[in-house]
Amino acid sequence: PKEHSEILKISNDERIRKFFYTQHFISIKEHLGFVERLKKDLRKKYCAIYYCGKFLGSVNFENKGQEVEFGFYVNPNIAGLGRVMEQISLFYAFCVMNSKKLILEVFCENSKVINLHKKFGFIVYGEFYRVKRKF
Repeated sequence: PKEHSEILKISNDERIRKFFYTQHFISIKEHLGFVERLKKDLRKKYCAIYYCGKFLGSVNFENKGQEVEFGFYVNPNIAGLGRVMEQISLFYAFCVMNSKKLILEVFCENSKVINLHKKFGFIVYGEFYRVKRKF
């Protein structure tokens, strides 16, 4: 479907992918397999966010009992979406999923997103560093 190719195009954009755990280029086959696995995992929810037919980004949630872990990415070709996605995430986690605690992970080098989360009241509890190795 058109939606899958649009989402995959943004996911594979280097400006976005560099902040993913999955660093390699994602094929359509791998993407569709991921979508099929999500359908079976009731703890996880991934939402593609569209407005007026434009893909704005993706928000994901994982229910971890008393807390919900979330993350999102935005279409890098549309400016100013971070705050919107943050508000969507907070509303969904607290008002729809009834979460009491919301957690997330952000790579240390993604200071723009760290600062965004801080503006919404998030606190840094610890730091982990990613080491790239090539064999």
